[in-house]
Amino acid sequence: MTGAELIAGLAAGSLPPAHFNHAAHVQVAWELLRQLPPAQAEARFCELILAYVRALGAEPKFHRTLSLALLRLIAARMRPDEDWPRFQQRCPELFGDARNLLARHYSPQALAAGRDQDLPPDLLPLS
Repeated sequence: MTGAELIAGLAAGSLPPAHFNHAAHVQVAWELLRQLPPAQAEARFCELILAYVRALGAEPKFHRTLSLALLRLIAARMRPDEDWPRFQQRCPELFGDARNLLARHYSPQALAAGRDQDLPPDLLPLS
């Protein structure tokens, strides 16, 4: 599925939950970062995911700090004019366990406190 198709499915609330796995999260963030300035991409990313999980009745699954930190890690690794397959190949660490990846940057206490707010990393910078 393309990034545009994932974004459209999220926006419409029609994307089957099985299609919105971690790799799809990364792809949506990457696509939004290609289309929008960083602050707008962050806002749109959270808006799309939050609306989607609300439509599914799964709002407690949304975690603002995790979502934004993942998007920021993606932004830090993006290269101009790089396509999606090349990005996937070059950045395999982004497609594993997001919580383990972000544990380098956030303590468990910071992640626990960041469900509903955007907290900066308290261990290592994201870039």
